[in-house]
Amino acid sequence: MDTKTATGTKIKSEIDSDVDALKSDIAALRDDLRQVVNDMRGLASVKAQAGVDKGTELAKEAGEQIGEAKSAMETRIRENPLGAIGIAFGAGVILAMMRRN
Repeated sequence: MDTKTATGTKIKSEIDSDVDALKSDIAALRDDLRQVVNDMRGLASVKAQAGVDKGTELAKEAGEQIGEAKSAMETRIRENPLGAIGIAFGAGVILAMMRRN
């Protein structure tokens, strides 16, 4: 009986040791996972900011191009006002004809 008790105590000790090791491993995994989540959150934030910056840059460029096109149109209208009136009149007639159908 003494051998059974000693063996049972040894097995219980080994199981307790294994459980403690598993708890330690789980805690380490939890910390690693927490770090990965924080890294991903940081990466997503950086990518989002880069997207916002790129969008702002594209909007600024589009605004500049629209301004240039507007200036070019105004210059052509000033150079040939009768032609501009004729084009506007023709476009109006075409739109009116399209709406009539």
